[in-house]
Amino acid sequence: MSLLLPLGVSAVVVDGLFEVKMPVLDESKDIRRAALDDGLAEVLIRISGDSHILEKVTIPEASSYVKRFKYLVQAAATKEDEPSKLLWVRYNATRVFDFLRQQSIPIWGDRRTQAVIWLAVRDGGQRYILKNKDQSLIKLKVNAALNRRGIPVIWPENDARDQQTVYFPDIWASFTDPLKQASKRYSPGPVIVANMGWDGQLWKGDWSLVMGDDVSKWSLKGAEYESLIAKAADLMADVMGQKFALMETSDVSQLKMLAVEIDQVKNVEDYRRVEKYLLSLSAVQSVQLSQIDAERISFDLSLRSEVDDLLNLIESGSVITRLLVEEVINEPKATPDDAVAIKVAENSAENTDLSAPSLPIETLKTKSYRFVLR
Repeated sequence: MSLLLPLGVSAVVVDGLFEVKMPVLDESKDIRRAALDDGLAEVLIRISGDSHILEKVTIPEASSYVKRFKYLVQAAATKEDEPSKLLWVRYNATRVFDFLRQQSIPIWGDRRTQAVIWLAVRDGGQRYILKNKDQSLIKLKVNAALNRRGIPVIWPENDARDQQTVYFPDIWASFTDPLKQASKRYSPGPVIVANMGWDGQLWKGDWSLVMGDDVSKWSLKGAEYESLIAKAADLMADVMGQKFALMETSDVSQLKMLAVEIDQVKNVEDYRRVEKYLLSLSAVQSVQLSQIDAERISFDLSLRSEVDDLLNLIESGSVITRLLVEEVINEPKATPDDAVAIKVAENSAENTDLSAPSLPIETLKTKSYRFVLR
């Protein structure tokens, strides 16, 4: 299972969120039942973005949440009691979402903003910055730990362009400003800044998570770097979950409708960029084109959660910027040349996977917000 996706995209659809692989000793029912319970717990943590969710809810019978399972053979065991099989399970996404909604637990959907990670390592006399092309056991464990929590990550190229602004001491000392700037080429999302070093007895590491102007920091140590990395991944994922997981409604009739206007949309490419971005936001259920004026486009959005959740997500990104609240004024309509672009754009909107619900939009809209495309 790989959740690591191509770079250069602010938010991506993360595959495998409802799939788990677990080592098992054999194919007996009792062992399978226990493994299924453990797997469901892992999925609930991943979808809620909260490693403490098991303290807040009673886990349901896992077998009724299983969509499919199969056994896989892993490398031959070296000890008699060492698992030789893997149980692969795919859980029912709809049932998991419904359970979390019924328990009033926020949901972190499958559209997630990619995090850029800068990791400096000191191992004996060696020191280096891990980059995209590197093959490393530490990098492998970081990928696995972030995969487990459903965090899509981008490793920097650390090429000549990066090396003009990012130096080993910047990462080692957790100087976040130059790293935030360098990360913009990869993603507008969270930035992870970390260092790890072996002192002859323990692995020690400092981890920072940067989201906009908010910075969270942890100092960790342990005899094994794998457990240190796993702990860091859980701490960071919990903070991201608090930011991105949303309290969703399961009642379509309660979906909130919102009108948005976006300035500086000058062509079809800009239109598609904006539409794709809005659909990528976890608060948005659907996007419907409503009007195009000169260099301005209007959409009607249906929201899974509160308007403030949407505004919070937009503020943490770098695609559009909210303008000051103002009355919507009439401006010149689109020109005949713009009509061609409108038709192309409307055709594009009709082909999106998410369509607007059949609701009386005009009667449900209560607010209009204006933004500008960056």
